[in-house]
Amino acid sequence: MLVLDRSASMKDPPTGATASTSKWDLVVPGINEVIRSTDASVLWGLKSFPEGSGSECVATGVTSAIDVPMAATNATAMTGAITATTPEGNGTPTGEAIKQAVAYLKTLTSNNRRYILLATDGEPSCPTPSDSARTYAVQNVTEAAAAGFHTFVVGVATTKATATTVLNQMAVAGLEARPDPNPLATKFYLANTKNDLVLALQAITGVVSTCLFPLNGKPPVPNNIAVKVDGTKAPQDMTHADGWDYTNADLTAVEVFGSWCDKIKTAGANKVEIIFGCPGVVIK
Repeated sequence: MLVLDRSASMKDPPTGATASTSKWDLVVPGINEVIRSTDASVLWGLKSFPEGSGSECVATGVTSAIDVPMAATNATAMTGAITATTPEGNGTPTGEAIKQAVAYLKTLTSNNRRYILLATDGEPSCPTPSDSARTYAVQNVTEAAAAGFHTFVVGVATTKATATTVLNQMAVAGLEARPDPNPLATKFYLANTKNDLVLALQAITGVVSTCLFPLNGKPPVPNNIAVKVDGTKAPQDMTHADGWDYTNADLTAVEVFGSWCDKIKTAGANKVEIIFGCPGVVIK
């Protein structure tokens, strides 16, 4: 679930940038690029905040509305909604946006693991005062993790010291802090350019992307199915080293391993096919 900050500060260029390109115009192409490239492996959904263009920190700034419900292969709906969104929101009610995203995720019945991806350019500002806003945001990220929904945090051109502190706190509380041996490095994913953002999102979706695929039912000929990654058949490998295999005796799911799974988790693999063969017909 992408929780996307559309506050008016996103219209500003990054601090110290030589070009006038706004943070929003850096974010939208990068997010859309990664969503399109991971359409086969990530079930995306969208919650933007704050809603409307009314006064700051009002109750209507964050409601239960979901811009795009999470679903398979919905890149077109996602990119269309993101492109149509404008950075005209007043204030940054991050904590309430996370709370509403969690309420939505709890309604889903899928067995897939569910994550929150928070993309924001600064620190929370609602509820007032700012100290309360920061505490409330970290609290809601902590509660999301306790409910089973980890949060990845992306800071868009974030330079303010208090903003860096709270984004670090949210990344740690979300149980998906950026791995870095340097203790002084940010715990969140910092993106100052479109390329930074794409690389950050590719790293995140590589963690989130699954190589486990439930089947609609047991194949009619269990030893005659094909698992294809971008059109190339992966071998069945019962050692689980490099190929695919059934995950249970009921033959109702397959998992892909090794280099084949690595391909699925990267932006280079756009399609995974699982084909059931008929008796005596070899799948090519």
